[in-house]
Amino acid sequence: MNDLKVMTLNIWNGGMASSFQKRAASIQAMIHWHDPDIIGIQELTEPMLKDLSELAETYTFYGKARGSHGRSDERCCVLFRKSRFSFLDGETFWLSATPDKPGSSFANSMFPRIATIAFLQDSLSGMQFTFANTHLDHLLPTVRTKQIEVLCAQLKQKQRGSFTVLTGDFNCSFPSMAFRLLEKDAQLNLKDTVPTDGVTTLRSFIQAGSSRFRPIDHILVSKEMTVIKSEIITGMYMGRYPSDHNPVLTVLQLPEPEYETYGDAE
Repeated sequence: MNDLKVMTLNIWNGGMASSFQKRAASIQAMIHWHDPDIIGIQELTEPMLKDLSELAETYTFYGKARGSHGRSDERCCVLFRKSRFSFLDGETFWLSATPDKPGSSFANSMFPRIATIAFLQDSLSGMQFTFANTHLDHLLPTVRTKQIEVLCAQLKQKQRGSFTVLTGDFNCSFPSMAFRLLEKDAQLNLKDTVPTDGVTTLRSFIQAGSSRFRPIDHILVSKEMTVIKSEIITGMYMGRYPSDHNPVLTVLQLPEPEYETYGDAE
């Protein structure tokens, strides 16, 4: 049976533009080395795209900007391998009381927060599936809980195909109320694949300490899927760390189709 290699990566839009130009080589080298099939990327902005042109040769970038301003106008893009996947449909929605309203947010959320969902067909297995990517608020747990409620409601309404994969920077981990809501939603039926052995996904000791050295970047998948391997990547590439977050890489065994398929691939 075919395997599916998934990565989640917050590439960090902080610092000067010149610093990202230097990190871009590290990001691209890391991705080429691990060779994921699909990537959920957070904090990607328009100016960054030109420095990631090598990735655009292999991957399609899909996802809208969230509608804030300047350097903070990030996208939660889904990158999928051009040679393997066909794009069927997709959208970006806002984690707010009005998910279809661009730029909308909950009160006390520092920025509008979004999720991007893509419906894809795998040319190797023929399976159609749902892939979603998000980035939750970094300040208040109560805001993250509201955002998770919207995310769950939208995914339950929109997920199609044989399975679902959800990646993102959740700014929280398994003991939190927000993450418990996500994992306990019986209709979504997702499980976290990230190792829980005390390895953080934040490089800064201070930031990692604030999350009690637990991962805040996650890859969740339909529970019937078999996880072959999952790891938090902590190394340097081209002499630099790719980001202030450590990427997560999970290898999955594809299940037998259980859901109805969505549309026809071109």
